[in-house]
Amino acid sequence: MMNLENLGEIFPLIIILILLVIFLAIFIPILVVKHKYRKFVLSHSVALKRLGEINNKYQFKNIPNLDMKHRYDNENFYEDISCQDYLTYELVNNQKKVNTALKDTLDNKMLFEKYKNEINDVCIMNRFDTEKLLKNKKRLAKYEKRLFDKQIKSPTITISIKVRLILTNINGEYRCSKSDEFSPKEIKDIIFKINQKRGNYYSDSQTWESICRVERGKVTNRMRFSIYQRDHYRCQKCGRRTNDLEVDHIIPISKGGKSTYDNLQTLCHRCNVRKGAKIE
Repeated sequence: MMNLENLGEIFPLIIILILLVIFLAIFIPILVVKHKYRKFVLSHSVALKRLGEINNKYQFKNIPNLDMKHRYDNENFYEDISCQDYLTYELVNNQKKVNTALKDTLDNKMLFEKYKNEINDVCIMNRFDTEKLLKNKKRLAKYEKRLFDKQIKSPTITISIKVRLILTNINGEYRCSKSDEFSPKEIKDIIFKINQKRGNYYSDSQTWESICRVERGKVTNRMRFSIYQRDHYRCQKCGRRTNDLEVDHIIPISKGGKSTYDNLQTLCHRCNVRKGAKIE
């Protein structure tokens, strides 16, 4: 005979089995009905068939994600550089890609209006190609609307660029971040200012200052220490070992120099001040 101890062990299993039976008894019929109505709508809805024909006619352009992200391990650069500064810098080299995306979203928007108008003119709900309809008309209409909405195309018709700047420690561990999102008008305004140049000089001084700040900020703390180590912790002009070593751009940023290892050198503060923006 089963004692009370054994009964106590199997009692939770009995409860679970009872709950499982109740669950199946409730939800299996729901799933069966759902499948039945879904299958009927897919097979007989006139609106869905016409929507499928319209979808085959309209091909929208794919718009890439243009969001930007950058990490800084130097707090001074992180504080000094704004999200707009970073976007300005990136648009100098990527404006063709961004301009294409802006144009494609405008094309998508115009085509989408035409697409929606044709759907409204052609697709009439609650019409089926059979007279033998399912009994519950409300449920039939609900499933048709749900499936119809699911098959309507959703192209990208507007674009924005989100810029996120992240401050980390020298080991790359997160400290904080800031972000900003730019509308198409703001993006176009920045591109316009970038293209206002006389030779290599930007007409808008703020645009040039933004570019210089971001280029200077590419010298991370990790990179700085690597330059010091490469140069044996000595000024490359006077040869001294001092406590005021600095990383200098051999070709200054103001003259088109980049923050790359081959354009960086170790100078003491005195030699760096003397060199200034000259190319030696």
